[in-house]
Amino acid sequence: MTKRHKQKTASAFKSRQSATLSLESILRDARTFPILECWISQDWQNGSGLVQIIIARRQPNGKTCCGIYLVDKYCLGLKNTFARTNLSADRYQELYNQISSRQRLIECSSELAHQMIYQSIDYAAQFGFEPQSDFAQSQYVLEPRGELEEPYKLTFGKNGKPFFISGPHDNAKQVITQLEKTAGQGNFDVLILQG
Repeated sequence: MTKRHKQKTASAFKSRQSATLSLESILRDARTFPILECWISQDWQNGSGLVQIIIARRQPNGKTCCGIYLVDKYCLGLKNTFARTNLSADRYQELYNQISSRQRLIECSSELAHQMIYQSIDYAAQFGFEPQSDFAQSQYVLEPRGELEEPYKLTFGKNGKPFFISGPHDNAKQVITQLEKTAGQGNFDVLILQG
């Protein structure tokens, strides 16, 4: 390996490392940034049970950081999530367009967005389901639990019990086994979608 190649490799590693550090350091401070806007699936009250949420904050440098949350109101709680930082207005718009192309979004109060996320996590926890692992990062875009009012009457499950609708990336067997252990046989419904 030549000296120049070693320097180039070290420099690429450093830039990847600093990108990660900056993502994490920005996210650690995200709660101090003003909320720019919150969006939720238009059919959040009586749709498919899957609810998309975007919470965007304005960074001190004028760019946007945001958390994206996919809530399964019927069973799994916070099914998917990720955070992005240092987005230009164009990049944020692209991300918004990508998400709203799957489910039409409407603007909502930050109280509704937070309550939906936190209460879905609580609901799923009763059955042993945890938020998707990237919540370790995207949680910092949210206000801490209990900081905001929770004025909405939200319901989870369907017809009073968990209703698991398998998606293309779900391990259906594992989820059903978990529900049998925690909810009990006959106390949940399942729909396996053929992918």
